[in-house]
Amino acid sequence: MAWRRPEATTRSRGALAFLALALCAPGTGGRALEWYSALVSTAYVDLQTNLTVRSVSESGRFGDNSPKEGAQGLLGAPRAPDGHPEGCAPDTRFHVPAPGGQGAAPWVALVARGGCTFKDKVLVAARRNASAVVIYNEERYGNLTAPMSHAGTGNTVVIMISYPKGRELLDLVQRGIPVKMTIGIGTRHVQEFISSQSVVFVAIAFITMMIISLAWLIFYYIQRFLYTGSQFGNQSHRKEIKKIIGQLVLHTVNRGEKGIDVDAENCAVCIENFKAKDIVRILPCNEHLLEECHLTDCRWGHKGHFTSDSTAHSNALTPTISLRLIGHFTSDFSYSQQRFDSYNRA
Repeated sequence: MAWRRPEATTRSRGALAFLALALCAPGTGGRALEWYSALVSTAYVDLQTNLTVRSVSESGRFGDNSPKEGAQGLLGAPRAPDGHPEGCAPDTRFHVPAPGGQGAAPWVALVARGGCTFKDKVLVAARRNASAVVIYNEERYGNLTAPMSHAGTGNTVVIMISYPKGRELLDLVQRGIPVKMTIGIGTRHVQEFISSQSVVFVAIAFITMMIISLAWLIFYYIQRFLYTGSQFGNQSHRKEIKKIIGQLVLHTVNRGEKGIDVDAENCAVCIENFKAKDIVRILPCNEHLLEECHLTDCRWGHKGHFTSDSTAHSNALTPTISLRLIGHFTSDFSYSQQRFDSYNRA
């Protein structure tokens, strides 16, 4: 059977399908981090101009365990014995400036990050009836906010704002200026994370795919090498036969001549009946072949099977005839018999 080159596109599609299965297999999906930004609105009266200063920005971030809902109230800052603004001490009290010196309800606690856990800060402010807790980040993080985990803080709204914004609001509260803050729900964000198990699985799948591709390439080139070698041997044999055919005696067929019955005999290759004036080649076994076969697009293939091919008479001869010609003209019958046996074993 003739060797054929495999389809590269089929292999490529198979590799892509294998990789897609690896990426979509159960357990390979990464976990998703969902968080919400917070709309932070503030308003206070400037003591020098007596004008209301308002600010609205989506600069906050809700805590991971915080209810995603709005809250509002006057800002209050820790008034702890140690003077630290983190609000970690259980007995921390808060200073909430209110218009006209009246008590503030509801109110929002403004505390600094650090000193204790987020949960501790929220619980301290919640015991003082804060409607929400605003934690401003550390100075080294600049304008960034960070995720906060504070499980066990109930329904208290918790958000984080940047360090510059927090210090600005803290300075107003410490100067006794009432600052009203309104917290709203901002944009929902979803960030995908690929787990380490997914990375390992995809890496193994990729390596497996590369091994399969390499094995296929090795098989492909081995088959190509074997096919090229067999074609080279066939070409050498054809050249040998073509040279020998050129040594055969040519004869013009005449009606009524002795030795050739025009009406009964035919070409040993194409099986066409001879006609007068046909030029034939006479084989050593007294068989006759047309010099130009009418069936030039057909030939007798290996072991006498009839196949389609545009070839000359050197390809049209059966292996038996070809090898007997080699033996006759080269006087090497052992060589011709050896070649004939190899054809029978093939």
